[in-house]
Amino acid sequence: MKAKLLILFTLILTIGISTSTAADNFASLATPIARGSQSDESAYFVMTDRFFNGDASNDAGGMKADSFESGFNPASDVMYHGGDFKGMTAKLDYLKNLGFTSVWITPPIKQQTMQGNSSAFHGYWGLDFTTIDPHYGSDADFKKFVDAAHSKGMKVIMDIVVNHTADVIQYSTDNNYVDHKSAPYKDADGNPFDPAKFAGKADFPKLSATKSFAKQPSVPSSLANAKSPAFLNDVTNYHNRGDSTWSGTSVFDGDFMGLDDVFTEKPEVVAGWIKVWSDWIRNFGIDGFRIDTAKHVNPEFWREFIPAILKTAKSVGKTDFPIYGEIFDSNPIETSKFVREQSFPGVLDFPFQSTITNFVTSDGGAEKLVELFNADDLYTTSSTSAYGLTTFLGNHDMGRIGMFIAGSANGDQQVILAKSKLANALLFLLRGGPALYYGDEKGLAGSGGDAQARQDMFATAVTYWQDENRVGSDPIGTKSSFDVKNPLEDQISQMQAVIAKNPALRSGTQQIRFANGSLFAVTRYLKGQEYVVVYNAGAKQAEAKFKVSTSGSKWQLILGNSSAASFTKNSAAVTLPAYSYAAYKAVSPLKAKAAPSIKLNAPRSDYALDYLLEISATVPGDEYNQVTFLMRESGKNWVNLGTSDRRTIKSSVADDGLYRVYIEPRKFPSGTNLEFVAVVKTESGKSATSKIVKFKINY
Repeated sequence: MKAKLLILFTLILTIGISTSTAADNFASLATPIARGSQSDESAYFVMTDRFFNGDASNDAGGMKADSFESGFNPASDVMYHGGDFKGMTAKLDYLKNLGFTSVWITPPIKQQTMQGNSSAFHGYWGLDFTTIDPHYGSDADFKKFVDAAHSKGMKVIMDIVVNHTADVIQYSTDNNYVDHKSAPYKDADGNPFDPAKFAGKADFPKLSATKSFAKQPSVPSSLANAKSPAFLNDVTNYHNRGDSTWSGTSVFDGDFMGLDDVFTEKPEVVAGWIKVWSDWIRNFGIDGFRIDTAKHVNPEFWREFIPAILKTAKSVGKTDFPIYGEIFDSNPIETSKFVREQSFPGVLDFPFQSTITNFVTSDGGAEKLVELFNADDLYTTSSTSAYGLTTFLGNHDMGRIGMFIAGSANGDQQVILAKSKLANALLFLLRGGPALYYGDEKGLAGSGGDAQARQDMFATAVTYWQDENRVGSDPIGTKSSFDVKNPLEDQISQMQAVIAKNPALRSGTQQIRFANGSLFAVTRYLKGQEYVVVYNAGAKQAEAKFKVSTSGSKWQLILGNSSAASFTKNSAAVTLPAYSYAAYKAVSPLKAKAAPSIKLNAPRSDYALDYLLEISATVPGDEYNQVTFLMRESGKNWVNLGTSDRRTIKSSVADDGLYRVYIEPRKFPSGTNLEFVAVVKTESGKSATSKIVKFKINY
């Protein structure tokens, strides 16, 4: 793929540049950076079945007690254990006291209880998408949980699935994927067609269960109407090509490890899913969605589905509705596409997880953090930015951060605890809306991903979980985690209390100040107030020296610890012990000094960034500014490309001191003439406009 792009874009993108002054009032078109609904949230991600059992009467989900078919066996790590929404409701004060503003729950919908030798305790094998799985209680129990969360000022974020349903459809042959070339899709009359050419359009070909698919689909008579709503019982609403190979077209239309892959290109499927998930907002008051397996659904679906969901949320008064998609990829070039091109307000920040975990477990590598946060510009549009990403350290699929850290510390429990606290500080004090995986605050580490990382919070009957090492405490044995205090929960509640009083630490501007080996430092800024946050991931004490923007102020330590710190004029020097962090607050407010000026640079394209076109500007000085970028095709209206609020730091793929946004040049025909202009606004309200830069796309 890269080779083809290189041939296409041998940088015959000829850059014809000229400048002129602008007659337009560009300052009036400038907008603040878009932070997004998730930027000021702190989510607790909980697997409902494993959290707290509030009602033992629903443990078997209405089926025969102690039967295999009920899926209930608390001694097995792949069966239901009894957690439910009455239990969740009972523990809301616990989450509130930890400082969380939202609760992200695994899918609560009714499941196909058993597939093979495993149960659907996790919630990702949906049958009835209109009601609560009886193992978790009733619809009324769920509504009481949501209402109780709202009464405590907390949102409920619901995990949803549109890519697949439970494995009900059977094939006449094996489950091996059949590619399009070998067996193209056919309409009901037997004529081959490409679904990609019809996706997002109203006129989709009529399909036949017997003529249209690579595999011959069938459903056992006992399950013919098992799914709900009814459109999910129609086998022509599935791709029917066999199991995904995780490459090529199978990424979109292959079954996810046997799960029935929904034909999301079809208009009736799009409309059906919009109604399903809109009803959860209307009927239960859901406050946001985490979207599972988002990368396996065609882009056209998201461009219609997400705006419709946000419209529904707005219609019931929810103007602040977080949506974050699961794109399991550690490359921000790939994850950012879902924000720039597929209507996602935000995504789960897998690049953050990968880079931060490596920084903590490898005792350094701060230069990779520079690359990570420089790439934040890839998420900038007129309505989005990297502040709206959901950051995390581990999850129910890959495993827990405690496991990763334990594997790097040679069994030294003090080092494991120190590194875990460092990881938490990176999660909670850097940009984005953090999501903590349930039990991490209790020191749960585990021995692997998937089922091995889905431990009980209440007293567990799984014997190997009773004996597992924990961060900061002894193995749990037969006790409940709720009855044992852990130093990590004290750290988290303390950090979140400080953040609540200092909102810049959650949603303010983040500017990198220092990155070298084991040391990394940023400043956070909001409404005149500047903070310094410094991290040392190394095994030895170390000092970081860097600039700050608030001149001549005293600084107060508000979190963590340092061996020494001095602030002189615009300079800081902070010495940190091994595996530690510190946050400082300027006692005096920042006072803007200079009238701004701005230079818009020549647009440039780079193979390393997938030939996106970089639009960048430089602003002299070291104050906090917001730079809005505008573009127009010759003779048309100006379009807001987005606003940047911090400068890049020099790295292998970025120059130093740039405010940036990116556009996709391949969306324009060759020969298109574009014009760009940038407007800088300071915190004092002063503004300046660059000269116009003209650019011609040729390829």
